[in-house]
Amino acid sequence: MNVLKKTLFGAALAAAAAVSQAAIVNVGGVTWDTAAVDANGFSLDFSGNTASVHQTINAQGVLSGTGTISGINDNTSFCTGCTLTFSFGGFQLSSGSLPTGNVTGTFLPSYSGGWVNVTVNYANAPSVLWLGMVGHEVDGSSLDGNIVTRNGVVRSMFGGGQLDVVGGLAASYFDTNTMTEGADFTFGTVFTTIVSATNAFGSGTFTSKTRVTEVPEPASVALFGLGLVGLAAGRRKLAK
Repeated sequence: MNVLKKTLFGAALAAAAAVSQAAIVNVGGVTWDTAAVDANGFSLDFSGNTASVHQTINAQGVLSGTGTISGINDNTSFCTGCTLTFSFGGFQLSSGSLPTGNVTGTFLPSYSGGWVNVTVNYANAPSVLWLGMVGHEVDGSSLDGNIVTRNGVVRSMFGGGQLDVVGGLAASYFDTNTMTEGADFTFGTVFTTIVSATNAFGSGTFTSKTRVTEVPEPASVALFGLGLVGLAAGRRKLAK
């Protein structure tokens, strides 16, 4: 009987360990715990952030920039021996305008198109595309912004939009079409160091739902803030 109890106990421990490990996802060295929760008990299946996003807009109204992902699920050690960086571009101003001159008011620019590449960079190996994405247009816009100025000085700037996954190591985990209007991701960025309406630094959040094969059911995901947003913000409908 004791042998049987020990056997059952051992099997239970093994099963528990298997369930625990099943919550850990590793894609190209980037790991996250799909069972993680924050201090308030909310799911953090994949909650990332970046505090170093730089964005510019050129004379043709094309938005681009770069950034570094600094944490996933409140964990800064999510990529041992590697880093996650991203670049974005091709977001073309399609409606609205950017502030110029000594103006006071609220500006609501919208952008179409665009792409985002998230890259995993290893210490002793070539960098690899982790996620490749393109803008997902809703009512002709993949990115909407909100810029408030007073006497020509930008007082606040934030934005948001949506993306579709098209490639990369982690593509199969995030190509779910479960967000706004069938997009794979929605994102938002707030700019805190604003040099001008066309040159700013900030941070953000990035949200999706992921398909995790190690876990029985799809997990809800809140991804790093890729901060791309070029002067963008909540959808035009919300601004009205």
